[in-house]
Amino acid sequence: MKFLEEVRTRLVDRTIDGTTHQVSEPYTVRMPKLPRDKDQMALIAVSGLVLALTLVAIIWSTHSIGTLLGGGVGYAAGVVFDVAWLAVLLLEWMARFDPKKREFPRNVGWGLALVAAGAIFLEGMLAGGWQMAAVGAAVSVVAKILWWAVFKHIDKDLSPADSQWVAAEMSKANAKLAIAGVRRQAAKAEVAARLELLAAERDLNEIAGLDHSTGAHEVIRAEQVGEHDQASRRREPELNRANTVHEPAEQAPSLAHLARVELTAGASNPDAVEAILQRVPTAKPASVEATVRRERNRLDSAGYR
Repeated sequence: MKFLEEVRTRLVDRTIDGTTHQVSEPYTVRMPKLPRDKDQMALIAVSGLVLALTLVAIIWSTHSIGTLLGGGVGYAAGVVFDVAWLAVLLLEWMARFDPKKREFPRNVGWGLALVAAGAIFLEGMLAGGWQMAAVGAAVSVVAKILWWAVFKHIDKDLSPADSQWVAAEMSKANAKLAIAGVRRQAAKAEVAARLELLAAERDLNEIAGLDHSTGAHEVIRAEQVGEHDQASRRREPELNRANTVHEPAEQAPSLAHLARVELTAGASNPDAVEAILQRVPTAKPASVEATVRRERNRLDSAGYR
């Protein structure tokens, strides 16, 4: 048996001036050299040869089918015939542990290979007779047969009991993937719903501060304030659902609304400011004075006397 020397590192204690630290120290280990896997080497060699022959088949079929289709873009269309069943080979290899799933791509691959062979046969008949047609069509068929032989060798056949065990494991893994996808979609829907509710609550809060009167020039009576508040509470939809983010706060009449009520009732600017501050103690006097002046100008410009 042959051996190989492998250099590894390990931590050792090293003390200098009474201080100890761990440092890396290289050391050599003799490891037995594994013999070459001749079966694996043979499989790689066979796969390489089949791949080379497949490339020849693709070139041949592309030229033949492209000529049949008039050249130009016809050559690009000719590639589809052989590349299609080559792509199905990958699906067949991915399903090597599931005989039922593997059977479908294998049958599709045979069908695509026969379609390509038929197209090549037709081009050969038109170009040089049945001899050329048969040989040309056999190129793609032979390549497909060689790939079938390679896959037959690497197929992992399982007993019925083992197949059921593998199917159960795959089913459990697929169920986890399905649950994760559904939960992701549900989370996205929940986020969208909460955003919609937040937008609705924001709009309601903005609407609650607007003047619902028909115009600024109309006289607003003081008793209409209470009627307006009661009607607003009756009209506002309930958003207290399980998936709402927070409860909508009840909105008090805005400063502009209160200013219009006092001014249209005949109060002067100082009296209106004092009445509003009594109704809304938390309001800033400067803001109230500015609001009263602004509403007074609006009423005057609207022709209110």
